[in-house]
Amino acid sequence: MEHLYIKSRNGSDRTLVLFHGTGGRETDLLEVATMVNASANVLALRGAVEENGQARYFRRLSPREYDQESLRREGMKTASSIRELASEYKLDMAKAVYIGYSNGANMAAHLLLNHDIPVAGAMLMHPAYRSKLVEREIMLHSSVLLTAGARDMTATAGEAYELKQSLELKGASVEVKLTDGGHEIVSEELMEGHVWYLRVDGMMDDS
Repeated sequence: MEHLYIKSRNGSDRTLVLFHGTGGRETDLLEVATMVNASANVLALRGAVEENGQARYFRRLSPREYDQESLRREGMKTASSIRELASEYKLDMAKAVYIGYSNGANMAAHLLLNHDIPVAGAMLMHPAYRSKLVEREIMLHSSVLLTAGARDMTATAGEAYELKQSLELKGASVEVKLTDGGHEIVSEELMEGHVWYLRVDGMMDDS
């Protein structure tokens, strides 16, 4: 899987795993990562599926309907890649956090709900997990921040709350932060993400 790895300059054992939105690339969320934790390792993944020339993590049948088989298949490939890359770069996934936006947030949500990678948490911006794919045996011990825009018609606030319920049923601790924005990432989300991460970071030290 195409990716970008940036090793922490101060030897931190924290890692941020980045998932871009539709049409993005692995460099898109580097500024978000810097805002959340500038000293962490960064592992940024590029979506392996192409839709109308744009990179995504899984296919769609229409703008609001997922190709469920593609989601399942690409989810397995992505989880396998993360495990391999974590081994290659000697990353402690128990001290890692997913950060995803839009399509990338949906893939990260899929990984949380279906693949037993023991991340400490996830910051999912503008998610809309339109799938019943949930592995019942996996229980989460992660902290999750969901952000949504009140004027977002692509991934609605209601869909963020539906994902919150799905994650909580798996044992995750989940909070939703609403902004007045649309589908774009706004500065308020980054500030919320930084404050949220400080709490998660402290819990990593206590574990």
